[in-house]
This record gives sequence, C-alpha cells and structure tokens, in this order.
Amino acid sequence: MAESVTTQRQTPGAFGAYVKNVRDTVNSFWEGMSVTLSYMFRKPITTQYPDRVPVPVRDTIPPRYRGFLEVDMDICTACQACERACPIAVINIDILKGDGKTTPKLRMERFDIDIGKCMYCGLCVEPCPTGAIQHTREFEGAVQHFNNLTLRFVPDPLVPAVPYKPPKGAEAFPRQQLGEITRKLIKAWDAPPPPFPSKEETAKADHGKPKAAGLDVAAMGRQLAARALQVKEDKPKLQKVLEEAMAGTDCGDCGYPDCFGYSDAIAQGKDTSTEKCAPGGADSRAMLETILVSLKTGAVPAAAQAEVPAPKPEAAAPAPAEVLGTEPPPK
Repeated sequence: MAESVTTQRQTPGAFGAYVKNVRDTVNSFWEGMSVTLSYMFRKPITTQYPDRVPVPVRDTIPPRYRGFLEVDMDICTACQACERACPIAVINIDILKGDGKTTPKLRMERFDIDIGKCMYCGLCVEPCPTGAIQHTREFEGAVQHFNNLTLRFVPDPLVPAVPYKPPKGAEAFPRQQLGEITRKLIKAWDAPPPPFPSKEETAKADHGKPKAAGLDVAAMGRQLAARALQVKEDKPKLQKVLEEAMAGTDCGDCGYPDCFGYSDAIAQGKDTSTEKCAPGGADSRAMLETILVSLKTGAVPAAAQAEVPAPKPEAAAPAPAEVLGTEPPPK
C-alpha cells in the first residue's frame, strides 16, 4: 500500500517538471526572436566603408595605435638603432661613410621598412634618439602585390640622405605631421609591382658591404693618430680628435649621453674600449684603435704595403723514371 501511494505522488511532480521545461523553452525562444524581429522595423545602419564615412577611420583610432611605421628623414641621425632593435630584420639601412670634411660622415643610400612582415612590436621606436621613427594610425595595406608593402624612405639611392645633427642638449625635435609621409608612400591596391631586379643588378647590389667610394679607414686613422700625438697633453683637443673617429650620431648606444661623453672618457683615460660606437661599426673601432696605439707607442703606425709575391722557381724536368713512376736502376 505504501508503494502505491509513493507512485501517485511522483506522477504529478514529473508532469509538472515537463510542463515547466516546455514553458521555459517557449519563453527563451520568444525572447530571442523578439530581439531579432525588432530589427525588422528599424532603419538599417550599414556603413559604406571606406568612401562614405563621415570621418576617416584612421582619425577615430587612439593616438598610440601601432599602425604602419614612418620615418622622418629630416631628423634621422643614421644611428641605425632601430635596425639593430628589430628582432625580425624588417628595417634595412645602407650607409655610405665619408671623411666628414669633403663628404658627410654618414649618408643613407637606403632606408626600407617592410610593413608586410612587421609585427608592430614598437621595439624600433623606443631607442630612436630624435623620435624620427614612429607608429602611425595607418592600417589599410590591402594590395595585389606583396612587394608593394615595402616603404622606401630614400626614394633615389643616387641621392643619399644626409643625417640630421641634433643640437647639443636638445630634447625636442621638429617633426612632420605624423602619418603624412607614410600616406604618400602607400601605393594603391591595384598598383603594378616594382620592377624585379635582373641578375646584373642583383650582382651589383652591395647592401651592407663597404662601398668603393667610401672612407679609407686606414688612411683616416693614421691622420687622426698624427693629430692626436700633437695634442696628446691637451685633453679637450684630444677629445675632439677622438670624436672625429666616431659616427657623431649622439645615439647613446655607447652608454654615454652623446659622442662627446664617450670620446671625453677615452681622452681622460677612464674608458679604453673601442667597440662601443655601434653606428660607426668596424670603421670607428679601427680608427680608435689606431689612435690609442699611437698614443701608447708615440708613433703613427706605418701604412701596410702590399707584398709582391716572389716568382716561384720553375720545377726541374722530371727524370724519365719519375715520369713512368718506376724507381731508377741501381748504380
């Protein structure tokens, strides 16, 4: 009898739960459909991008948005700090070095940024001493040809860009409106690809290699060493000679505020390292070493003369037995 009573009490409860599930399902369905059906009576808000927007999309993006990179060549010091900071070699700079008198110390023949490979990390922006390289709010890079995504900030390699020399102690530098330079370099989406270099042009390309018309490092080092010996006891003048051996970009990569600080530390004997001038590279290191060796020895190293190899004596004609590969008969 107890079992039958229990069965009668469970039956209405199960049926009520079933009805409740059906009611909840209908309510949730109606709530979702009511939102969808409400849009049938609303005015559509489709935006005709990009030609019918009231304000360009780039102007609605926050200022610190990391878009395409831009370089203002008017304030670029050619320190190459951005190229060294890039973890994936997106930035490529070619430098032509001079003596600083008849020709500038540094000239940039190429400054390319491949925005198609850039990962927009911002590491290249941080070490720039003048803020020449910045992220813009430009982002529209849809093109048919991937090679059109390489921005060339030195349009003609035959007309190298002369680096900017920042004034001593300056903290602010004149810069063009952010985005104007990059906007002019971005090509139309259907623009033809750049001409593919021929084998002859590729063979002539010497990116990253010493230029034939560049600086004669050995001769320049000896000239500076001779001048350093003349002003050996005059530390301010010695500092100026040492600074001439550096790139002069005041990038601070050496650990000093500028080239003056580094050269003055060497002149005062507080620093003897010749490898801290990253923009000058091997050329600055070689000239600084020549100067320091001259100051230590008291004489300028002699120019290395090309040794003319002595003519090799002609080999004697082999004996017939040697030609045949047999041993000569015993005597």
